[in-house]
Amino acid sequence: RVMVSHVGYKDNQEHLTAKDHAFAGAVSGFLTRGFLQPLDVLKIRFQLQVESTLRRGGGLYHGVIQSAVVIVRSEGLTALWKGHVPAQALSICFGVAQFWSYAVLTKTANEHGIGERYSIHGVCGALAGTCGTLASFPCDIVRTRLIAQGTPKRYNGMVDAWRKLLHQEGILSLWRGLVPTLAMTAPYTGLTFYFYNAFFILASKSFGDGGEVPWLSSSAVSGVASGVCAKVCIYPLDVLKKRIQIRGFEEARRQFGKVVVYPNAWKCIVQMWKEEGILGCYKGLWPSMLKSGCASGSIFITYEATCHFLAHIHSSRENNDIR
Repeated sequence: RVMVSHVGYKDNQEHLTAKDHAFAGAVSGFLTRGFLQPLDVLKIRFQLQVESTLRRGGGLYHGVIQSAVVIVRSEGLTALWKGHVPAQALSICFGVAQFWSYAVLTKTANEHGIGERYSIHGVCGALAGTCGTLASFPCDIVRTRLIAQGTPKRYNGMVDAWRKLLHQEGILSLWRGLVPTLAMTAPYTGLTFYFYNAFFILASKSFGDGGEVPWLSSSAVSGVASGVCAKVCIYPLDVLKKRIQIRGFEEARRQFGKVVVYPNAWKCIVQMWKEEGILGCYKGLWPSMLKSGCASGSIFITYEATCHFLAHIHSSRENNDIR
């Protein structure tokens, strides 16, 4: 059975609309987030730790398993799902905006005769990532704050966090770190879609035109590989974004180690480079790569499956109408 990619607009996929792509993006984001939230918690804790993440670096966290054990012992098992509600809101909003805009953009490119160009997937992916970020950024801010806080808690959930942020820090606090986030998201999503299409073509040839094998598919392989490759390329910007997002919230992290206040993004870059070196720009890379690979693979395969299901429904309805 031949598997054809539903990512982006295709001439031979007349049954799928932009709304179908948006719905599939929401489903894939929701399912993926539920499984992989603990890895996101570990990644953010690593990124916000000023001390080295090496075993003898003096920091609280220095390994995926060790960090998970420390968090569970000191904060309980549910701490691995801290910020899960705003993270779900983030994933759903981002998934809807990203895949909807990617479908619209690739359709427009197709109509102008440039849809077959290899680089167009990267350009459309970057623009789609920008749309997704703008739609979901306030959820990202709240998610980071909820994950970063220790005990006693300053925020008692997503709504409480939004209320206090607006009251204490103003509406602009919901967009803190937007510039480095856009600088990271656009190339990340662009590279992800670019790599996905490249790997999908390669995997399809390797697996016999995308035919399914017992435990693998072209979509899963392509999704994992594209997520890992894209994350490695832009990871330092992700660390910078997380450091900026907790400005004004630093004291809540004192129990986790040294507290440093960064007045702006440039000072953050300079101070990180001086005090933590090049390795500081890649703190939390391993859990992040693991999470990105698993998330990207999960997102694309659930997205493809949802699109395939929707296309089948539309096709069945059309056949019934003809009869």
